[in-house]
Amino acid sequence: MSTKPSKKLPPTSKAIAMGQRMRTQRELLGFTQAKLASIIGVSENAITQYESGRSSPRRERLAALAQALGKSIGWLLTGNEPEEEVKAQTVAEKDILKAVRDLPPEQQDFILKMVQGLKK
Repeated sequence: MSTKPSKKLPPTSKAIAMGQRMRTQRELLGFTQAKLASIIGVSENAITQYESGRSSPRRERLAALAQALGKSIGWLLTGNEPEEEVKAQTVAEKDILKAVRDLPPEQQDFILKMVQGLKK
């Protein structure tokens, strides 16, 4: 019975792009690969593999990795930042948003113009 040696597939463009995002963010934060590895509980070699695109973090590691890098899982996977309106708001911002959503569209337009006028 002969078994073929397993051929490892080359890194995909998505894996390479995710690895580049990870490396750039890690360096911006001033983390070494060893430091990031210790934060998320993997080996330094695992971080090297992630950053090169040769390996991707397991699903259960994505949240810890995103948190350690100060980014969302969506950013980690796609590079897309959530729009400013979607990001967590302060309590006051949430209250304003709830109040404005209850208004008819013409009053929402009026409120928007008022706020824009205050910025001038």
